[in-house]
Amino acid sequence: MIVVNGIRRARGARARRRMDRQLIDLREALDRLGYDWWPIPLGFRAALRKHDAAGWGWFINLQAFVLLAWLFLSFAAVANWKGELLHGQATLAFYAGEMLLAVVAGLTMGSARATRRNRLAWLCACAIESCAEVHKRGGERRREALIEASATLRRLEGEVLAAYRRRGSVSCFSPPNAELRCHAGQVVAKLRLVEAQLHGNHPQQALEELAGLVATIAEQYTSNRVGTLLPVDSVADLVPVRDREPILVGVTVVMVAGGAVAVSLLNLPDVASGAVIVAMAILVLLILFGRRWHRYLPIAGMFKPGP
Repeated sequence: MIVVNGIRRARGARARRRMDRQLIDLREALDRLGYDWWPIPLGFRAALRKHDAAGWGWFINLQAFVLLAWLFLSFAAVANWKGELLHGQATLAFYAGEMLLAVVAGLTMGSARATRRNRLAWLCACAIESCAEVHKRGGERRREALIEASATLRRLEGEVLAAYRRRGSVSCFSPPNAELRCHAGQVVAKLRLVEAQLHGNHPQQALEELAGLVATIAEQYTSNRVGTLLPVDSVADLVPVRDREPILVGVTVVMVAGGAVAVSLLNLPDVASGAVIVAMAILVLLILFGRRWHRYLPIAGMFKPGP
């Protein structure tokens, strides 16, 4: 017990040092961008700490669900290949593995929810630091920093569009969801409008404005004000950006499933058909999701035939 408590204290100390370093970096980034007058809200700090604390739990939860799906599909594929359900030790091992993974997934579900709920705040901090990095770079290094900042903003946009769902303050299919979704789309449109000014005549001013918008979004979100992530008057005239990710995932599943059926009609060996299906799925992901294709790679594994 003494050893366990010592390990916990050491992990807690490392986590505090890591968070202190992140908050110092965020403070320096805000100062560089002209927001030395803006104190980092307590809610923002708490969200960053919760996101950091839940990181390992979220990772274990994700792996447990992936292994759970893989084990089930493998068992079903082997049973189909044998022509009958497996019996004896194989079935016992399967059920034991499924139960163990289900328990692990259940125990880490809280960490997964905390990570999803606080991911927007963490991405806001990353976006502010990316803007500060662009602000101090020049030449070729500035171009690389701009690319990194753009990639961070793309990830942030997805979280902004899902903010009202992530926060969990409004039930599913509730009437206010439509207005919250519209506001989130207008916020993303505002971010893109200001981001485009980074390549204009006054990039430094655009960086400072962009950082201010991101800081406002973080403060409002962590204060549970998802209906006013940015002042409503400042985004009222903008056309909302739609969240197309669920549609793209559905299209991906349909296309990969159709391709898998077509490949099965060719009577190829299992190894060859599996390679063709996975390659086709990756190609579809590249076309639909671009650089973010690797985030949806488990979709390709779902359709791989054989154990």
